[in-house]
Amino acid sequence: MSAQNWKRAEYTTWDEAFRALSPINRQQSVRIAEYTQILFTAACAASYGKENDGGAAEMRGQYADVAYKCGLYHQLGKALVPPEYQVWQKDFSEEEIAVYRKYTTDGRLLIAQLQERGLRAKEKRKGSLIEIPTRNVPWLMQRESCEQHMERYDGTGFPDGRSGLHISPIAHIVGLAKELDRLSAETKSEHPFDEAIKIINGHSGTAWDPELIKVFNANIDKCRAVYQKFIHYTMTLPETVPLVDKKSNRPMGLNYRPMTDGREEVIGYEAIPWFGGIANRPGETESGAELEEMFKRTGILCDVYFYFLYEAADTLLRLQNCEIETRCIIVEMLPSFYKLASQLQRFQKLFEDQPVPREKLMITLPESVLENATKTTQELIHKYARNGIKQVVDGYRAAIPPEQLVALGLEYVRVSPDLFLKEEGAKAIEAMRRARLHVIAGQVSDNETRLWLNACGAEMQGGPLTGRLCDEDDLIRDGLARMM
Repeated sequence: MSAQNWKRAEYTTWDEAFRALSPINRQQSVRIAEYTQILFTAACAASYGKENDGGAAEMRGQYADVAYKCGLYHQLGKALVPPEYQVWQKDFSEEEIAVYRKYTTDGRLLIAQLQERGLRAKEKRKGSLIEIPTRNVPWLMQRESCEQHMERYDGTGFPDGRSGLHISPIAHIVGLAKELDRLSAETKSEHPFDEAIKIINGHSGTAWDPELIKVFNANIDKCRAVYQKFIHYTMTLPETVPLVDKKSNRPMGLNYRPMTDGREEVIGYEAIPWFGGIANRPGETESGAELEEMFKRTGILCDVYFYFLYEAADTLLRLQNCEIETRCIIVEMLPSFYKLASQLQRFQKLFEDQPVPREKLMITLPESVLENATKTTQELIHKYARNGIKQVVDGYRAAIPPEQLVALGLEYVRVSPDLFLKEEGAKAIEAMRRARLHVIAGQVSDNETRLWLNACGAEMQGGPLTGRLCDEDDLIRDGLARMM
């Protein structure tokens, strides 16, 4: 319904007004009510708020049920504005901000009207909202929590810029409960509730009364239980359970580098294995190529590289759970991997163990393997492709016609830097595109190359120019930061 066609309703019951709120506001209000009741009860026991305006009368444990209703109905005033103004939007104009913020003062009047709905019938029929003064403490608590819950301890809130002891204690509690719910429901993090606690504590003495923060910190476990109870009704990101124990002192792992599209947006990642444990050289690592002969000799190459595939699958799941869009992770594999017997069963088990889209977990297939491939190796590559294992022909120098790659069921090609900025390179990329192969470029280190690849039609680019190597946690943090 547009604001032009919307007509403000007259509400005669609490339920009628509450149901006029948007579903997201109703769900939020229920959660805030539970947080409010917990914090109010604890605050009363700690003698918090007795010195605030009206606090001596309000801060009594006997009003715990009233506190719940204060949280439930604190944004009832939003029923008096069009639906598009009930939920805060970052792109609101100054006029729209003013319309949105009126829900606090209008809400107080609406609550007063509902409390006194049998009185002043004439004014009510005319649509006027008039507050009749009252000394009824529960009534005052509801009115104040609606009007003042967006006030802040340092005076930076609205609608009146109240500060310190001039904020009703129940309103300040509802405000804190509302902020806890907002942060834990909307923060882009794998641990949003813990992030919310950190942010709220960071504003002690500014947004929030330090004494109320003490009450909050003493009751975090009870608040966490509410968060867990309603986790499926919020925007909260589920915590990922990894299949690989990525200890900080583990002897091997993956580093990641972002890959970008033509607009320099991150759309995928290269995953590069590293190996540590070099005697007397702490922090130094080796590449898989340096250890390939040892892996083959000891027969552990397959186990090692499936460890990396599981680690990359864990990272994909974290990206997925954090709602970070990514096209793929490309894991760098050694040529010897394709000289092993079929590992299809292990691939099947991987995707059963960690439910990530197959098309997003890719492995490199060095062009040198294809150049020297026996019939058995070609059949293996084709078998992987038929079963949804995405292989990226790596280091492509145009030694193999694109049609032959397509015949093997291959879809992705990462061109060698040897072809960059060359006429034969442009022709090779054009031939691949005509064959409907997806073209990727690696080791891009300067802007001239990047622009040339864009002009040639490369879909993804990786290398020093597209981003630094980072670990999994930094990858997630960077992805979340881009979403802010």
